[in-house]
Amino acid sequence: MKKLLLKSISVAILSTLYLLSPFANSQSISAGGAHSLFLCNDRTVMGCGSNISGQLGQTSLDNNLISVQMSSLSDIKAVSAGENGSSLFLMNDGTVWACGYNSSGQLGDNTNISKLSPVQINSLSGIIAIAAAGNHSLFLKNDGTVWSCGSNNYGQLGDGSTEEIHTPVQVSIVSNITAIATLGNYSLFLKNDGTVWACGNNTWGQLGDGSNINRYTPIQITALSGITAIAAGENHSLFRKNDGTVWACGWNGRGELGDGTTYNRYTPVQISSLSNISSISAAIDHSLFLKNDGTVWACGINDAGQLGIGTTIDRHSPNRITTLSGITAVAAAGNHSLFLKNDGTVWACGYNGTGQLGDGTTELKTNPVQVINLCEVTLGTKSDFSANKISIYPNPTKDVVNFDFSGYDLSENLKLSITNVHGKLVKETTVNSSKTIIQLEGLSSGVYFYQLNKESKVLKTGKIILE
Repeated sequence: MKKLLLKSISVAILSTLYLLSPFANSQSISAGGAHSLFLCNDRTVMGCGSNISGQLGQTSLDNNLISVQMSSLSDIKAVSAGENGSSLFLMNDGTVWACGYNSSGQLGDNTNISKLSPVQINSLSGIIAIAAAGNHSLFLKNDGTVWSCGSNNYGQLGDGSTEEIHTPVQVSIVSNITAIATLGNYSLFLKNDGTVWACGNNTWGQLGDGSNINRYTPIQITALSGITAIAAGENHSLFRKNDGTVWACGWNGRGELGDGTTYNRYTPVQISSLSNISSISAAIDHSLFLKNDGTVWACGINDAGQLGIGTTIDRHSPNRITTLSGITAVAAAGNHSLFLKNDGTVWACGYNGTGQLGDGTTELKTNPVQVINLCEVTLGTKSDFSANKISIYPNPTKDVVNFDFSGYDLSENLKLSITNVHGKLVKETTVNSSKTIIQLEGLSSGVYFYQLNKESKVLKTGKIILE
């Protein structure tokens, strides 16, 4: 039986626009198997979904239906969410930190003990890219070498062995690498000459070398050249060429290769219906394609609505997600998908059983919904709201919090609501004074979120820490 693993891929884009939205100023998104990570413009990280292994970096192991901030992390450059519950964080100084599931040593800290808060991988420096899979991790250094750790039963670490490794080792043979991708039990490497190299599990032809033989050191996919982007699914691979076309190989049982069939491919075939593609993402059994006009196309399994097309019917050729436009980045997970818009908002669809869509519910969504309560920012048009600030004190607090709404028109029926990290409303009031006091006695300590609304319009959001 084909083992179901989940997808992690990280993509980034910068946005500094003003919005009418409850979530803005996201810079990077990463979809894991049952959790999602978001990098804010202030270089802090927030996450939602499953926290069963500590992948959200909280002391509690509770799932979070809306995003919580990883308060111990700052100055983050990139994030990568693993499909089995690990999280990697790349700092601006080139160091890497990790938390969550660690049964095979994929956190690289020389143990196999899961971590509830991020720990530094002390043996790494000069890192410029990270990729978390299910049970192994990849790290790209600024000298073009790649390092890896974790499970290695198929040779996915590329060191020539099948031994599990708990601290990063250098991947053999490859050099001058510019991009890395992983998900299942294999790894992809893109060189600066446009060639692609691969190692690990090859049961379904995902290594693209025309065979189903596992490889313990990287081999070149000779059928490919001029490649500018790579994406690894569970058992299928995607490649974008410099002419904007996309090629695919590996498992195709649910149509994830997008060639209109369900035949497995052992060498890459072109997805003939696609052109002008700027970004690609692969998950367990579905694929996402971002065009340079900001539209998104999807194919493969759709039983949880992960294709975002309003149904749960599989698609063997890419279908456009008609409700999305202005998209700048995509991230596919095992059975959910994330989309970053050019206004800094994030949208999500698919399975939501642990809250990984970040909309405050656990209901699956067949059409993309907006992620809420994320990344503190003044919202609205620049002329209307950018100068308006809310003073909150004390914060952190023990029992009471004061809000100062100086600068807001209090005749406009403003409402202030406070929710917990699971999206449950705990306090709500109408703002009728520039200084409003909210009593928090009786609530459990932790992170809460406030939201100021004018009718259905969100003016500002932020967080409160209750000690």
